[in-house]
Amino acid sequence: MIRVLAVLFLALLPLTATAIPNSLLGMCHKKWDCERTENLFKHTIVTGWVESTFGEKCACADKLLSSPKPKVIRVHLVNSICMRNRRCGRYELFYGETRVSASRKIIRGDKRILEGFNRILERAAVRIETSKGNLRCYISPCLECDLSASARRILLDLVSARLPNCVLVDNPHRQSCLEGYVCESHGESPKVRKPCIVDMDGVDGRLLNVKSWVEKYRSCDLRFYWEPWMNCNTAVGGRFVDPRKRVCRFPT
Repeated sequence: MIRVLAVLFLALLPLTATAIPNSLLGMCHKKWDCERTENLFKHTIVTGWVESTFGEKCACADKLLSSPKPKVIRVHLVNSICMRNRRCGRYELFYGETRVSASRKIIRGDKRILEGFNRILERAAVRIETSKGNLRCYISPCLECDLSASARRILLDLVSARLPNCVLVDNPHRQSCLEGYVCESHGESPKVRKPCIVDMDGVDGRLLNVKSWVEKYRSCDLRFYWEPWMNCNTAVGGRFVDPRKRVCRFPT
């Protein structure tokens, strides 16, 4: 059974880029530096990752979850950004789909997509359920999701049934968040309603006034700092590289 952490420690953290939880979305990459990741957390582990895009085994997430330290995690199960940019790998749930086709198939109960989603959900659930120590988990079915509201609700219902002790998160790309869920939005000036999660994802945190950004969203449950290396984005000139073929490097 998941042991839910009753009190978040984020309010006690100083407002600096190093103290704000990092959105380590690429953590499941097979070459992710887990030793350096562990060193980021002195007392409470607070971070987030994408469950399926960078790899399936996610050894570093397993290692963090095995720590006796209190933990607060936010996990995105599947990636919608690749669908929007038409760059989904064959391993992605939405490979070959558009926003309209994927939404329609989910609503109609398409076997391939729903079984694929449930496999990813089951893998994440097993990972979470073997966690040691106190844990508070936030689960987002779809990263920066372009699916329709009806399709997103179906995925949220599947997550709720499998992980009833986790907090459900709706992270639409341009649409309004569904009522009854934690609302997550990304970027420099995310528009959210409480309860909420904000993430700099897509905007290099080194270019922002981090203290002001954190203060602006102080009422949110979680606020995540992001830099391109957290998505293993180290390619020269910003050219696109398949997430599973990227070179993951921590800043020196």
